[in-house]
Amino acid sequence: MFGTVRITKDTFKNTHTVNLKLQLKAEESYPGTLIDSFLTKYIVEFDFTRELGKETLIPTVTRVKVHATTMNNPIERTGFLKIGEKTFPLAFGNVSAQTVTTVRTTSSSTANNTGFSSGATNAGGYGASGTKTSVSTQASTAVFLNATFLLKKEDEEAILKSNGFAIRLYSGAEPITIPVVEDDLEKFKEYLNAKPEAGN
Repeated sequence: MFGTVRITKDTFKNTHTVNLKLQLKAEESYPGTLIDSFLTKYIVEFDFTRELGKETLIPTVTRVKVHATTMNNPIERTGFLKIGEKTFPLAFGNVSAQTVTTVRTTSSSTANNTGFSSGATNAGGYGASGTKTSVSTQASTAVFLNATFLLKKEDEEAILKSNGFAIRLYSGAEPITIPVVEDDLEKFKEYLNAKPEAGN
């Protein structure tokens, strides 16, 4: 799913859509982190899409999904794009925060070693079969910060000539900086250069 450039044809619009999804690590760690490590860095998913027509080229629309915590605020509407040493303002739209709570219940049974059994079953007690059943419930909450932004044609041209670029967004006052370098940069350049095959 991530790191693959896909080209699909839209027969209704008579255009081709080019798509690339990347999952990257931010430079910063989650709020409240005591010790910085690779495991405490924000995970950020990007979904880049551009449209190619016979006479039109619609630059990249980017959907961003930040894996965050309950201490994070939604993404601010202004951020930055840094290409090489130059910094440009970025405008974020469709900003939202999504909280997902997952509840996991596990149960385990142990034998009643006394050799006796009781006639009723209750949670955490001995059942008729002479076994004791324990039930535990764990809840975990994940927060996803969502937004979209546009890359202009000039941005794309500058990225093609660059050795890397970075996207800076803000969760409230918390900065989140995502560098796109090395293999991920090469994938992004492949995405920018992608064209439908002749006859398609």
